[in-house]
Amino acid sequence: MHTDIVERKNTIDRLFAQADSLQKNEKVDEEVKSGFVSYLCVRCYVFVEFAVQTILKEYVNTVTHDDAIVNFVQEQLRINRALRRSELLSLIGRFSEVWRKNLRETTKGKLGDSLDSIVNNRNKIAHGDDVYISLSNLHTYFGDAQRIVELVQDECDPSKVQI
Repeated sequence: MHTDIVERKNTIDRLFAQADSLQKNEKVDEEVKSGFVSYLCVRCYVFVEFAVQTILKEYVNTVTHDDAIVNFVQEQLRINRALRRSELLSLIGRFSEVWRKNLRETTKGKLGDSLDSIVNNRNKIAHGDDVYISLSNLHTYFGDAQRIVELVQDECDPSKVQI
């Protein structure tokens, strides 16, 4: 996995440890605890978005040296989108229908639901809505989101690409 992705994952792991310490500290106000979990939810979403973009950019850089194509793909990946499961499948499908089909099958159910939960909560947080998400649930969602990132990485492995 790309070192930037690993570094971001490690940062989020440290933030989860800090959130866990906050949750256990009875002197910390519940609103502060909830706010930190909301912040962590946003960071979890950004991790997924960054990881998927990085994997796809790396794939394009591996399969072509045409600067015009590389620049086009990089610009397309910068377009903001709420990367729910359906949007992820659409994005991946632009690269390969086989990838989309494989990811559709492997992200059915809990994995896809976890990604959608992160995105939906992140959107509510970004729009100033009150959100209650437990640290435990977010940790589970993030574990599932990491698995999705791994699945994307596996599909985009240039050594086994089927376009």
